[in-house]
Amino acid sequence: MGTFCVTGSASGIGAATKKRLEADGHRVIGVDIRDADVIGDLSKVDDRRRIVEEVTAACGGVLDGLVPCAGVSTPAPNELVVRVNYFGTLAVVEGLRPCLEKGTDPAVVMISSNSTTMTPGLPVAEAMAYLNGDEESVVARHTTPNAFLAYPAGKLAIAFWVRSQAATWMASGIRLNAVAPGVIDTGMTRPLLDIPGVKDSLDMIPIPRGRWGKPEEIAGAIRFLLSADASYIVGQVLFVDGGTDALLQPTAHPHPLPGGN
Repeated sequence: MGTFCVTGSASGIGAATKKRLEADGHRVIGVDIRDADVIGDLSKVDDRRRIVEEVTAACGGVLDGLVPCAGVSTPAPNELVVRVNYFGTLAVVEGLRPCLEKGTDPAVVMISSNSTTMTPGLPVAEAMAYLNGDEESVVARHTTPNAFLAYPAGKLAIAFWVRSQAATWMASGIRLNAVAPGVIDTGMTRPLLDIPGVKDSLDMIPIPRGRWGKPEEIAGAIRFLLSADASYIVGQVLFVDGGTDALLQPTAHPHPLPGGN
């Protein structure tokens, strides 16, 4: 059995993933702002460093898998969305890379979102700004009237990062993939129903499956991507959204390379 780290392990998808992996007999080091093996706030630079140090000590410098589930959404302040969802996540992933390099068939499963493909007019430039790595600049960008883009742009940046880094990390023996959940019934999603207009927007999302997803369903997909059954899957973003992305963009994927006739 392996040793894994799951951030955001106290609730939602993170808690479901931790439970699923432990049921398989794995050891899981949980990270969260409460009720976890390692306590820390990914919005704070010092906490990010300490989380990496404490997880490294807890795993003895060897990790077989990492699932950075920690995240926030509206109605959280956009500054928090930017700092936690992208920069805090990457700080932990990159900080724990040496531990993963020593693991057995190590894998990382990131958390993107189907908001990346269903947000009308989402500018790719907003995601690219995240990839430039200037945290304070990105925070400043999302104090503008387009501040609602902070969440989908950050999740698009996660997907881009996975795709762009997959080959490099695979050269070190680490598989990088991501899941892109749709609307999932979690403690992060339910408060949105109390925001004027948001409930109506959520109700308008077409979901062929006919319901919101469950955290356990996302955990099942994550478990698969961490497993040996997914050993040839590298650099992919798996949509786990009840069919919404396929319905809205049936011909968007795969996208052929330009050129030719």
